Amino acid sequence: MNRWVGIVSLRETAPPTPLHRLALAIDAARSRTSYQLAGLSVPYGRMRSALRALSQEQARRRDWGRYTYCVDLAGDFFDGGHPPTGLPSWLTNELRTFLERGSIARPTSGRREQTASRRTAPRPSQHRSASTRQSRSVLPETIRPARSASRSTGRRPVPEAARPYSRAVRRLDVHDVAYSVLPEPPASLAGPSGREVGEILKKAVPGWAAGGEVTAWLGLAVEHRSHLYESHHANQVTPHVLGLLDRLGATALDVILLDAYARWATPRKAGEQSSDHARRRSAAGLALGRWVSEQALVRMGAGEAQQPARSVFEGVARQILGVLSLCGEHEIARRLVSSLWPDLGRPSAEAGAADPVTLAHTAFHKEGIGYSYGEQGPDHRKLFRATVQTGTGRTAAGTGLSKKAARAAAAQALLDAHSQRGEATGTERKAAPATSSVVSPLAYAQPGNRHRDAVSDLAAMFELGHRANGSLAQALTHGSWVQENRAATDAARQRDNHLLAHHGSHVVDHLAAHVRVRQALAHGLTPDEDEARILTASDDDTARLGATLQLADGLLTSRGESGQERTAISDAAQAVVAAAWRVHGARLLRRRPAVLDDWLSRLEHQHDPVTVLASMATTYGIDHEYTYSVSGPDHLKGYTATIELRDAQGRTREWTERLPGSPGKAEAKKATAEAVIDILAAPVNGVVDGLPDQERELLVFLLRAQLDGLGRTTERQRTRILARGDLGTDLLTTGDPEAFLTWADRVRPLLGEDGTVPRDALRDLYRKVLDDSRTGPRSLLRRMAADSGSAVSGVIRRNAADAVRRALISGPQAASVRDIVQDWWRDQAPTTGITIRDDMAQEAFCPLPVHLGALDETLTWCGEAAEAAGTRIDVDLTIQDGTLHVLLSLNQVDVQAACDDFGRLLSHTLPYTDCLVGDDHVLLRLHGWTETASLHPLGKAGIDAYVAWPLDQRPSTTEDASLPLRGPSDE
Repeated sequence: MNRWVGIVSLRETAPPTPLHRLALAIDAARSRTSYQLAGLSVPYGRMRSALRALSQEQARRRDWGRYTYCVDLAGDFFDGGHPPTGLPSWLTNELRTFLERGSIARPTSGRREQTASRRTAPRPSQHRSASTRQSRSVLPETIRPARSASRSTGRRPVPEAARPYSRAVRRLDVHDVAYSVLPEPPASLAGPSGREVGEILKKAVPGWAAGGEVTAWLGLAVEHRSHLYESHHANQVTPHVLGLLDRLGATALDVILLDAYARWATPRKAGEQSSDHARRRSAAGLALGRWVSEQALVRMGAGEAQQPARSVFEGVARQILGVLSLCGEHEIARRLVSSLWPDLGRPSAEAGAADPVTLAHTAFHKEGIGYSYGEQGPDHRKLFRATVQTGTGRTAAGTGLSKKAARAAAAQALLDAHSQRGEATGTERKAAPATSSVVSPLAYAQPGNRHRDAVSDLAAMFELGHRANGSLAQALTHGSWVQENRAATDAARQRDNHLLAHHGSHVVDHLAAHVRVRQALAHGLTPDEDEARILTASDDDTARLGATLQLADGLLTSRGESGQERTAISDAAQAVVAAAWRVHGARLLRRRPAVLDDWLSRLEHQHDPVTVLASMATTYGIDHEYTYSVSGPDHLKGYTATIELRDAQGRTREWTERLPGSPGKAEAKKATAEAVIDILAAPVNGVVDGLPDQERELLVFLLRAQLDGLGRTTERQRTRILARGDLGTDLLTTGDPEAFLTWADRVRPLLGEDGTVPRDALRDLYRKVLDDSRTGPRSLLRRMAADSGSAVSGVIRRNAADAVRRALISGPQAASVRDIVQDWWRDQAPTTGITIRDDMAQEAFCPLPVHLGALDETLTWCGEAAEAAGTRIDVDLTIQDGTLHVLLSLNQVDVQAACDDFGRLLSHTLPYTDCLVGDDHVLLRLHGWTETASLHPLGKAGIDAYVAWPLDQRPSTTEDASLPLRGPSDE
């Protein structure tokens, strides 16, 4: 038997020759053009498009962390790149949704990926049907069906055939909420004040002592923005932090007041409860502000302290409540309100009284009453004077720091001067409203399977047991069902869900504010205006929550109601949250159903389409105005909104969007704005050819208005331009010039071959947007440079940022690729073994100036890595199809750890530059100069800005590949 059998087969194959090694690396890079995502093979180009769309979605949500992540990741999907494989679950889910549906599943406006097949049928008019977009600001048909013809004509609909009962499957798991650690306020700003406020609070709330974190934040809570600026702390803590605390405290106060009100009040209608709450809130806010003033808690600037307004003290009181809620001390906040306003748990005569203006109007309305105003003092401290006069000549005057305050003072003076008149008309202050005992509702005796199972599932989901079955049953009771089932309602001591829904709307706002403030402050104490924005949850938002909870399946409605309409689902969702809050209270801030937690996390504190369109119009000097038309009978009145746009040149264009059913005025306005935004996104989405004539004309108008309205832009404006993707800016900043040229080619026929393009303004916009993305505060380069870690990875990232900055800005003094390699060889050869193989032959390569810097820094980086490891480095160069390939082979070096951050940053920051890091090598690809003379002015402006080198100053000579490389011995 041959003794070598089994031995030869175990020997490793011979290593490839240098020529084969370079060819294998190039071929391997060329073959990497698709990505495996949850079983799907997605082309890199499709991934870039999806990530751009998702990044804009995150920008609209003001989630800048996820926005940055998506933008950075999009830059990794260049052909041949090595994008990461372990994507976060939230991104994987959204990418799959996008790739499967062709758009983002969201109810508000924004760019959508649309396919041409959905626009192939031309429409004769400018009114687009509801089916032209994948998603819209109204609920899908499964949640909000269009009204049938029989209902629109007033006839009772024909009852549908009974469907067999199938229990809805609801998600019942519960989450313990995990919050990020709050940053610590500067000790110089909050230290002493925090301890003082803590001692004062201890007196107001006996038995409680503030911990260290609460103490520090209480010191920040008593700040006024004027003091932040005067103490020069605004760069450490922006005034938006105070705004976040104010908003959180306001929602906490609302919930505290309504919780107490629900224990003793029995209002007949939601409007009565809302009015009572508004009056109680005003009285409680006045009491809290008075306490802040008496305790001298506010730290104000010198100018503000001379004559502080009442709103300053009330605002600081809300900030204190916001801090207590933020730090998990909701019960202490409630006890503080109860201590300072004794009427919290009982009817209040003060809260029940009407304001002086209303009283005066009631007393003297038969005579007629009017107000006139005057003002005095400097602009920053005006004093207003109001004079009230009746038709019979009665007059009185009052002063205040606002017109509203002056009017109230004048009205009160009129009532005081003619008190007998007020008494004669019954306008004296009302006594506290009488109340009856509050009784707990019961579950219905025979509610039906769907309602019973929904109550059971919700009780399990919110961990309520059986104690809240009556409240949950009320939450799922529509007003129409009460009218038709009065006996069953009275037997269960039930009513409709309107009161619970009103309470729940404030609970939802508080939960959403708590999550939003935590998210914003987790990133630091310097949020900008967009990061600090907290918007009230809309009916669309809460209706989506109700749809996720499948409340329509258990909602009790009359025979004439479907129970599927947005308002009904929204009210039911808010009422369910209120029922859970009345049992658990602030525990919902720490532990809640996974469905509710996911909804709160994804809640979009963003502008609606109307505001997005208004922001875009302001940027480009476009005036716009909405008009409305009404149709249908009074009980089914529907609105249609028309927008008139006027650009900087005086050109005008109108657009009308019609919705099915009977939409309200706000919904119609939102739909019209959304349609305009969608049409503007058509060139990116590739559906220009399928646009009907009216849509095409509007698109031409919008593009021309943007180009003609270009001017100097601020960094903030450019951030919003990039977030919207205006004029293809997002395509350039994600390193996708091919997609930009495709977009420009689609726009070209719209503007016309001889269409005037403001080249200088456009090039300036592109250049500044690119500078912001490459070296601006949010750029990957700046973030790597700011890595303060002391570990090896932190050092590597900082060094990589320095190297790429040099390549981008300064670059080497050498004039050619061979000069770069020769100079590096001369410096590196004495300490490191180097082999260089030149296979560039006679092919021409026209490098960009930044290419020489990229080559120089890459050679230096890899050479230093080889020197530190005590090993050699092999360099192979070749040119194929106008691209220079440089392969740097490193033995005994952890190439991934040493070069991955450098390669990624180089590829992200420099144009037409790819740095691919393998297990034992680095492949640098430098794509040669792109000729722009033949491009349309729009495409030429973008590409010229992208290469960051003026066209008239580019190198006029190509790389002479026939000259041999010289080593140190050839000198």
